[in-house]
Amino acid sequence: MPVPIPSPNRKERWPFAGPSLLPVHRAFVCLAGLFFGFLAGLPAARAQEALPRTESERLEHLVSAIPHPLRRSFGGGSHGASRELQDRFDVSFYHLNLNLDPDRTPEVLGHVRVQGRALVRTDTMQLDLHASMRVLGVFSGSTAPLSWAHQGNRLLIVPSTPLESVQEHHVDIVYQGDPVWNSALGGYTSGRRPGGDRYIWTLSEPYGSMTWWPTEDHPADKADSVQVTLTVPTGITAVSQGTLESEIAHENGTTTFDWFHRYPIATYLVSIAAGEYRHDVQTYERPADLEARYGGARFPIESWAYPGVPAFEGISETSGWRLTPEVMATFERWFGPYPFAREKYGNAHFTVRGGMEHQTVSSMGNIGIELIAHELAHQWMGDAVTPSSWRDLWLNEGFATLGEMLAFEADPKYRFIRGLLFNIYYNRARDARGTLVLADTTDASDMFVHARVYAKGWMVLRMIRHQVGDQVFQQILETWATQHRYGSVGTRDFQRVVETATGRDWSLFFDQWAYTGTGEPQFAAAWQDLSAGGQYRVRVQINQIQEADESNTPAFALPLPVVVRTDTDARVFVLDVTQRQESWDLDLDAPPVGMEVDPDRWILKGETLLLSETRVEERPDPALRLEVAPHPADGPLRFRVWATPKDASSVRVELFDLQGRRLFERTWARDPAGEAVRVEDLPAGRYLLRVRTARLVEERLVVVTRG
Repeated sequence: MPVPIPSPNRKERWPFAGPSLLPVHRAFVCLAGLFFGFLAGLPAARAQEALPRTESERLEHLVSAIPHPLRRSFGGGSHGASRELQDRFDVSFYHLNLNLDPDRTPEVLGHVRVQGRALVRTDTMQLDLHASMRVLGVFSGSTAPLSWAHQGNRLLIVPSTPLESVQEHHVDIVYQGDPVWNSALGGYTSGRRPGGDRYIWTLSEPYGSMTWWPTEDHPADKADSVQVTLTVPTGITAVSQGTLESEIAHENGTTTFDWFHRYPIATYLVSIAAGEYRHDVQTYERPADLEARYGGARFPIESWAYPGVPAFEGISETSGWRLTPEVMATFERWFGPYPFAREKYGNAHFTVRGGMEHQTVSSMGNIGIELIAHELAHQWMGDAVTPSSWRDLWLNEGFATLGEMLAFEADPKYRFIRGLLFNIYYNRARDARGTLVLADTTDASDMFVHARVYAKGWMVLRMIRHQVGDQVFQQILETWATQHRYGSVGTRDFQRVVETATGRDWSLFFDQWAYTGTGEPQFAAAWQDLSAGGQYRVRVQINQIQEADESNTPAFALPLPVVVRTDTDARVFVLDVTQRQESWDLDLDAPPVGMEVDPDRWILKGETLLLSETRVEERPDPALRLEVAPHPADGPLRFRVWATPKDASSVRVELFDLQGRRLFERTWARDPAGEAVRVEDLPAGRYLLRVRTARLVEERLVVVTRG
């Protein structure tokens, strides 16, 4: 069920949540003295009493921020452990009070409050916290510490008395550590860019929150608000969710940034992005057509960019975070009102080439329109509406990839990049393996394979759009985004939205494309002219020829667009395909001269063999494969082509920029194994490498870097 939006004065409900109480209770300071040695001289005080402002400032540089990204390879709570204990407690609020210093060991000093209520009677709470973190103490509003055990990546806490059902409770954890980085799983990271400026950032999807703070690291348990208080070395700006409540500079060379987010949030969407940022602010004002539908809205769109990088202004008409407001309007037309309009949206630089949809402030490593659109779409699809299980990851990534295409459709200046990425994503979707709803969530690398949850997820939505039309499809998207806003959902919830909007059963579609089906149909098609006596007719035969090792579905049921050409026009027929071999006799106004099967690629399908006046006997030969290395490239860009003998005799290679300008072309009269395109003189950026044979085309989006 959706979680109610917290009231604007939500902070007043939590005694620990105000900036004036930033540094914990004075009793905490005494108990944490074994950790914070230089604070040992602070006087004792009653439980729940706030530190005086002067003593508070002495502690703030200790308890402050976090930096980095992480992905963990297990499925349940901690390392796949049972979530039975975690399911007994519903977290409603987190306050992360963290001190970060990349030049110190330990780098992270933290105090986190976890507040919520018991759902059933329980004598033990369980949180996730990576074994690399060292717990110094666990408390609950008194000077007496609670019993706890940190076993592997699980933190088990015993309340002073068992918690009864619906009983409100909070615990405070004081800890320290140097977060573990894993190139496959992610984690916390910090360092210096080539220019010497400092950075810190986090990325916690899917299981990485626990590497830097104690939490229920699962998407289903959303807190209804979160406060992130970050103390960092002076000169660094620390950004997180929601609104900036205060920024306080201290005499000891640190600055504290206090952020508060008043909307429900999954723990993997809590983030830190810190650096020596340039800050730009735009204001989004809802256009008149949208204001008539949803009422007025006005909120900031903020950008935090590394020095010397034109991230905000961009390097072309299709790049730069300045484009965010126009994409915001596009998505409000398709998805409904921006779900966090009382706060902000932002783009914050981090040191990877991709992005991450952290709630209200996406972490961005690139400035292209495709990434801007993808991460912004996630604010509706993945942030406000969150999968209750990582098995339904496609509900995040397929919808965000759809968002890219919707943004491209909205403005002609994106036509070229739309065509480029459409080809790439469509071809990847054809390579997807396994079911769209994930059977295994223990391997993060496998979970995030682009071909499946991103590309095939997008194509499943595109096929629904083809069946229902744009008006109903927009209704489906907006209903999905608003009916389940701030809640946690699964694929069957989305199926119900589609069925309600269309008034029919979609079980077979979702079985074939999401729950149990793998692969896609491959068609062999033939047409025959049956015209006679002034009556014009064509017989169309469609065979599905996918084999069992390519798809577990012998015959897909789908509406297949077929275009039949005559000398005077082209007619589109939508064939109701349900069997492995079928034929249709179609009436025309003139004799047929040709046929195309789904030329606009509304259906996810393999290569189609098309013959005229005959039956199909053979399958097409998959003919062309392209490998590119190194990638990204800062020197010669080498590539290798494998082609069938009939294609390898002549191979043409072209390199384009994203404005469609050809920068390189060459034709080899042989298979160009190990040939190179020199890119040393090209500006850093994204380019299209296209390889053509007599029959086939293969394309790759490549990245050129400079140091």
